[in-house]
Amino acid sequence: MKNIRAKSVCVFRNQGKVLLAESFDPAKNEKYLSPIGGGIDFGEKSRDAAIREVKEELGEEVDQLKLLGVIENLFMFNGQEGHEIVFIYEARFKDSDIYQKHVLPGIETSGHRFEARWYDLKHIKSRETPVYPQGIIEML
Repeated sequence: MKNIRAKSVCVFRNQGKVLLAESFDPAKNEKYLSPIGGGIDFGEKSRDAAIREVKEELGEEVDQLKLLGVIENLFMFNGQEGHEIVFIYEARFKDSDIYQKHVLPGIETSGHRFEARWYDLKHIKSRETPVYPQGIIEML
């Protein structure tokens, strides 16, 4: 039996740009972008999960969280079907110096390292590079 995963992600904006992490699906040979975040633990509120995930992955504190919406995401990744409910939050970094950095190094709980970058919102909306979960672009 397959499970539905509950997930919480954070969107950060700065001067017409949005912070997204670069990822890769080997089965599709596809580079894509997604916001910072991850799974919600049992008994954890989605808001708290978003705060925790940013702290774990980027080592940064956030505040001013605002729920933008919730997306039900059915997808394929690395040849496997996935189903998740994603809470999309917008937040601000407590450390304003973060907004001056072009690249933020990150690390998943699995140990996988990634880079998050500021992408021009116009580029994102042109859909040259896919942004997941599907439907998040309309929230931006």
